[in-house]
Amino acid sequence: MSQIQRIFSIELPSLVPLQLPSRMETHLWYVVPDEVKSISLLKHYSQILSPSENDKVLQMRGNKLQKNALLARTLVRTTIARYQTNNVVDPRTLIFKKNMYGKPEVDWQSYKNCDSPPLHFNISHTDSLISCGVTVHVPVGIDLEEMERKIKHDVLALAERFYSADEVKFLSAIPDPEVQRKEFIKLWTLKEAYVKALGKGFSGAPFNTFTIQSKAGTNGGYNLCKFFFRLSSHSGIE
Repeated sequence: MSQIQRIFSIELPSLVPLQLPSRMETHLWYVVPDEVKSISLLKHYSQILSPSENDKVLQMRGNKLQKNALLARTLVRTTIARYQTNNVVDPRTLIFKKNMYGKPEVDWQSYKNCDSPPLHFNISHTDSLISCGVTVHVPVGIDLEEMERKIKHDVLALAERFYSADEVKFLSAIPDPEVQRKEFIKLWTLKEAYVKALGKGFSGAPFNTFTIQSKAGTNGGYNLCKFFFRLSSHSGIE
C-alpha cells in the first residue's frame, strides 16, 4: 500500500447525486474489502483523502489495515458528497471535526451557501466489511462485529463487568454456550451502536447504565425500530 503516497492528476468522475433520507430512514452503505483488488483503484481513492488522512492510513501496520482504512475514509467522503443537491460538494473538500468524545462529523459551518439539511453519519468496520450509516436531522450510530469472533474470557464474567443486571440475567438463562456467546456479541453490537448515536461513546455512556431487551415474540431477534433502552436514574445519560 505504499503506492498510495504518490499523487495523481487525473480527474475524479462525477458522483451520481442521491436522494436524501427521510426523517424515518437510515441509509446504510457498505464495502467488502476483499472485493476491491485493483491497485489503480486504490491509488485513485487516495486522491480523495486529505493529506492528514493519507498520513494516518500509511501509519497503519500492514497492507490490509492500510487498505481498510483507505476504503473506510473513501466511503464516508464519497457517500456524504453524493447527498448534496446539485453535487456542489467535492468529496475531496469535505472538512471533518470531532466532538469531545471523538465522534467524527462534517464541519458544515466551513461551507458557505450550503442549505442542504444537515447530514449525520457514522461508520464501523471489521476485517470483512466496512459500513456507513446516514441520516438527516437525527444522530445515527452503527457498529459491526464478527459473529464468529471468539471470546477468550468467560462470557458471563464479561457481562457482569459491562452489562446491566437485566442483560446478565438474560444471558445467564441461555444454557447453550455457543448461543450465549452469539447473544453477548449481538448485545455488544447494539449497545455500541446506541452510544455512538448518542455521540458519547463508551466513556460517556457506560454499557451498564442502560438495558437493551429483545422484542417479545421475535424468537430472540431484535427489531431495529423496537429497541427498549432503559436508562437508570444515576446513569447521567441525557
